[in-house]
Amino acid sequence: MSAWPALALLLPALVLVSAIYFLAKGDRRAFAQLLALLACLVIGALLMEFFIFMAARMARSGSAAAMPVLGTGTRQLLETMANPRSIAAPPLSLAAVAAYSVLAAYLWVLVTWGLHLRGKPAGGARKKPAKGARKPARS
Repeated sequence: MSAWPALALLLPALVLVSAIYFLAKGDRRAFAQLLALLACLVIGALLMEFFIFMAARMARSGSAAAMPVLGTGTRQLLETMANPRSIAAPPLSLAAVAAYSVLAAYLWVLVTWGLHLRGKPAGGARKKPAKGARKPARS
């Protein structure tokens, strides 16, 4: 049994929990990075929907492929990402890109957490008071 489907299915939960945590802590930079990661997933899903729609336009009328259901491309993308055989797919194929995107997303979440933990402390560091101005010379 492969752990790959669990990794692929755990990723959205990890991103959601991280986004809620970063938003609660007020770290807008880390929250924006996770929103960018979510935007990448949405763009991928929209591209898959477009490809399914275009395949339906070119399919023979009356065939099953000619009547796509909205959400088929997104479901296909998620199934491809959760398929353990996607790692061994030929390079630059849809399955390989989907599989490597899961690894890239985990790396992105890890970098986001690293930047969040390395950033400013929650309490905010106090600045040292500036030294007083020099006294004017007496004439």
